[in-house]
Amino acid sequence: MTDTHVFQDRMLQTIAELSTEARRKIKNLQIEADEAARLQKIWADLYSFLQKGWPLHALDLMDRETTLLKKLRIENHPATSTLQEIHQAAKDQAATIRRRFPAYLEEACNVNNLSIDHESRHPRYSFERGFFKLEIDDRGGMARLSDHEGQLGEFPADIGAVIEIVQREHKRIFGRPFEGDKFLKKLRRQYLAVIKKVGKADGTSVPIRHITRRLGKNEKGFRTDEFLIDLSRLVEKGPIEIDGRRLDLQQTKDTNQGMLLLGAAGRGYVGFIIFKEK
Repeated sequence: MTDTHVFQDRMLQTIAELSTEARRKIKNLQIEADEAARLQKIWADLYSFLQKGWPLHALDLMDRETTLLKKLRIENHPATSTLQEIHQAAKDQAATIRRRFPAYLEEACNVNNLSIDHESRHPRYSFERGFFKLEIDDRGGMARLSDHEGQLGEFPADIGAVIEIVQREHKRIFGRPFEGDKFLKKLRRQYLAVIKKVGKADGTSVPIRHITRRLGKNEKGFRTDEFLIDLSRLVEKGPIEIDGRRLDLQQTKDTNQGMLLLGAAGRGYVGFIIFKEK
């Protein structure tokens, strides 16, 4: 081997070692950066929860981040004592919330013009004539919100959070403008598309879930609970006549395949849609 080759081999080895060391540093720095970003998110969330007075959210966050917070304690991080104080204060406040939840919720609903259904009893509450259901897990400190079409979310049961989320979902569903003519035309189009696909004649009974599944595939942002409310409004307010035909809904005993409409329309589970000749 010539001196030139030896010289090149030494350079190659040195550069390879430098490259390896650089990669190691990058990896370590990335780990540090990821941890710093994670900590920043924890501090931001804790700040928000404390500012809102949501101790159950603070406890839930600290429980989920147990490993990282334990690492901070081992490293004697400056925030350790503050975190311990926050944890104890949050535990005390959470105990009070669990003990007085019904009174706190009623007061908050009154302040925010949110009506609890009269038949509500802790730990199960309902809103908007039973359309929304709220179940409180006292032991776990969690709340589960659902409507006629399924679960909407599970979250720590701070009173403010309950009010915020119920109001948000209420606005999403009931705060939308309703145009009966437009909705009836859409319903008719979907009905015709379904019967055409299966080779049936106009006036055939069509499962309502066939309509919603088709809308779910073809309409961006489609939600079945919003469809349910629009159909309830259509039944109550009209119009129900189109193309010389009249919309008719048939009930079903199958609660999984049917939809429970709201209000005067909700006397049973609707399973089928028909457009009958007048």
